[in-house]
Amino acid sequence: MDDVAELLKNLNVCQSLVRKTDEASSTAIRLLTTGFEIHADCDLGGRRISDVMNQSISGYMECTNASLYRRGQAIDHIGSVKVRKPEIMIAGIMGNHHEAAEKRIGSRRALQLFHAVVAIDRWIVRGRLHMTSNKTVKEFLHANRDYFPVADACVIDAESPESPQQMNVAIVNRARVSFMEITELEESESASDQSPVARLLHEDAVGG
Repeated sequence: MDDVAELLKNLNVCQSLVRKTDEASSTAIRLLTTGFEIHADCDLGGRRISDVMNQSISGYMECTNASLYRRGQAIDHIGSVKVRKPEIMIAGIMGNHHEAAEKRIGSRRALQLFHAVVAIDRWIVRGRLHMTSNKTVKEFLHANRDYFPVADACVIDAESPESPQQMNVAIVNRARVSFMEITELEESESASDQSPVARLLHEDAVGG
């Protein structure tokens, strides 16, 4: 009986650890689709949201605790939902943090900062691009990855332009971009103007 009790005790400890791991791995995200804005929790598995969006294993983002909004109004709440990646125009992390700061897998190549303005469906995204060198829009949009990050992003919805959204990093659906402009930063602008998340991205790339 003592052995059985010990086994049950160990099982309870393991279940508790699993629950804590599951809770910790859930990240609050925001998905902008053509139909809805979705606020939900997503298990990113310790990866960056851009890596999850770009992986080809699954064509969906699996979310839980999802709230659906339309023109700023709450429409519905769904316990579990799968969102098709091609329908996601912009994805981002809720709050002021990096979703996988301890597991960033960025390259160690030196990156430069550029201003970017991106038009995608009914949204305008203004922010910064991190690139190894200055590229034309055509060169940039012909890159392999389907989704690319814009740091320190201001996202303006044509349906409610008076209420722009701020995102530390906005993940943009490359295939749905209708217009894009890339310009160099002014000399007066420095890394100190970046958000903490954007600085982490840049420091990771240059090995800082």
